[in-house]
Amino acid sequence: MIERECPVFFSTAGPENHFFGYYDKSPIDRSGERLLSHRAAFDFKRLPHADDVIEIGYWNLDDGRYDAVATTRAYNWQQGAHLQWLGPDHETRIIFNDRDGETFVSRVVDLSGNLIRTLPFPVYTVASNGSLAICVNYPRLSWAHVGYHYEGAKDARWSGSLPDGDGLFRLDLKSAEVERIIRTRDLTQFEPLTSMKGALHYVEHAMFNPSGSRFHFHHRWMLPDGGIYGRLFAANPDGSELRLLLDTGYVSHCGWRDDETVVGWGRPASPVGALRRSRFISRAVLKPLLPLYHALTSRVPAAREKLLGDTYIVCEDRPHAEKPRVLTSQRFPGDGHCTWRPGDDRWMLTDTYEDADSYRNLLLYDAREDRIVRIGRFYSLPETNSTGWRADLHPRWDYSGRSVCIDSTHTGQRQMHVIDVSEIVGA
Repeated sequence: MIERECPVFFSTAGPENHFFGYYDKSPIDRSGERLLSHRAAFDFKRLPHADDVIEIGYWNLDDGRYDAVATTRAYNWQQGAHLQWLGPDHETRIIFNDRDGETFVSRVVDLSGNLIRTLPFPVYTVASNGSLAICVNYPRLSWAHVGYHYEGAKDARWSGSLPDGDGLFRLDLKSAEVERIIRTRDLTQFEPLTSMKGALHYVEHAMFNPSGSRFHFHHRWMLPDGGIYGRLFAANPDGSELRLLLDTGYVSHCGWRDDETVVGWGRPASPVGALRRSRFISRAVLKPLLPLYHALTSRVPAAREKLLGDTYIVCEDRPHAEKPRVLTSQRFPGDGHCTWRPGDDRWMLTDTYEDADSYRNLLLYDAREDRIVRIGRFYSLPETNSTGWRADLHPRWDYSGRSVCIDSTHTGQRQMHVIDVSEIVGA
């Protein structure tokens, strides 16, 4: 691994906490002049409460001025309110999720805070042209994935293993029409496994490709051994041409390298992955081994990757595609949130969870030279690690590919930092 220092040229300032959320979109507008953020005036070392309201605004990068735009009640620490610049220009309007009573919605506003439109469903991933979004059922996540859910609308109707009505939805941002395009129940019939029976199923982590012609998502379910089995799918925006891209038992964060290639942290085909496909073996054989497994891997998260071979996997999303393959023989320190530099298949940006000393690494992978470059190491408050209020770096490119932005607690607060990487990537 090569070490390179990159300058931080802008940081948000307290006393409030500022964060953006997920890694799949740029908080910096296309002009490079403004930085979107959430502002929370309360302690970030806990999950949000239903009555917690946070502010949405943007920073002017030239003079550091902050302008408030709106507020929201629908957010979490990991993904925020899915706040983002709305296409096709990505600099005059923003979209974010909110709660209206006990109903989750999304709102489009201009930079003066004027409400342009309220849409009847919260967005998850938005096509680059700003015309449509793919959405998840957030009330389901209150039961299936705490920490990635929204407070204030918990409904027992969405509990249980496989509630009717759950799935992925298509939201037309112009007509406001909502249509369920993929049913979670149907996914359990797509090349089914015995471990699916009676398990709690959910879908999440949808992400459009650069052109908006396809999106990928995760289908996950709880295993009797206490783990989670995950599969990576891709589909057209109307749900057609559904393809199973990775089915080895474990897939984490993914990013599109181009319109037909997804790279994600996952598990190559292995005997352990094959065993987890069976409900009986998962319960009778693997579950008793969990205490030993956790003893080996709990102190150093990277130990799990070394034990099971987890690494970055390349998946092709096209008919008659090649089998998933390992991205590189280089050893990454662990799971991270990966994105490829806009329009460039050479540079991949990613991070890691905390190491044994509670530091998170910020990394660039050079696919041309097959090398990993560490461009930063940021202390993570130990009391927040492995919680729903942790601060992952969640690194994101700006539209120019010259800068990256992270969330971090290394200053003692949750703040955003913008880093110049132009000298390394040759921009």
